Amino acid sequence: MTNLCAAPEFAPAATLSPYRFFPRLGMFVLATLIVFLAAVPEVLFVPADMQAYLTFTATSGITALVLLALFAWQYRSDARAQWRGHCIGKPLKWGALGIIGSYLLFGVAILVLGLPREVFMAELLDGLNNWQAMVKVASLIVLPPIAEELFFRHYMLRLFPYENSRAWTWIAIIVTSAVFAGMHIQYGNWITVALIFACGGVFAVARVVSGGLLVPVLLHSLAEIVALTTDKSFAQMGLYG
Repeated sequence: MTNLCAAPEFAPAATLSPYRFFPRLGMFVLATLIVFLAAVPEVLFVPADMQAYLTFTATSGITALVLLALFAWQYRSDARAQWRGHCIGKPLKWGALGIIGSYLLFGVAILVLGLPREVFMAELLDGLNNWQAMVKVASLIVLPPIAEELFFRHYMLRLFPYENSRAWTWIAIIVTSAVFAGMHIQYGNWITVALIFACGGVFAVARVVSGGLLVPVLLHSLAEIVALTTDKSFAQMGLYG
């Protein structure tokens, strides 16, 4: 991996903090419980007729808030620095190019293979008026990136001693990206899953290189915007198979 910044993750081993698996495992288990329990308030408290447009607000919003609180508690003395990382500009620029490039290849694959539109995307805004659609789209762009990057690119990534060697870095990137893609079961086309895996790889590399979560969160939000724009454009131009 080519360093875009002088990242402490690749400092000499003598300067690294010792890797402690069980504390990291405990935090991951706690984060996992938060992710799965976050769906409960939507079922119990959000009226059925509002769930269509408040689903991301109720689930990802609660997950993001609680995981942010857990992150702030975990790094009580320097949470802001841990969130921001040590390098933003270059990882953000190259990550954005990686996301846009991945979606360009995805678009070419759709045209060449004649793939149909994803049902999830086609039904995303069905039955919603303008302001309901705006609420759902805004929450999709903001909340899942925070919740998912905290879970996958922080708590899951830290299960691996990725700070200690390039081999572990790539293992962590590949495994977390594969799980990230596998968790998006709402999609049916294999090429969409491959795209999500590629985006997950970009997010994970950005996490490692930047040393924080701000850059992958911003890239994730960009991916959501590009996905919505690409899907809408392809549907309007009749480019789906």
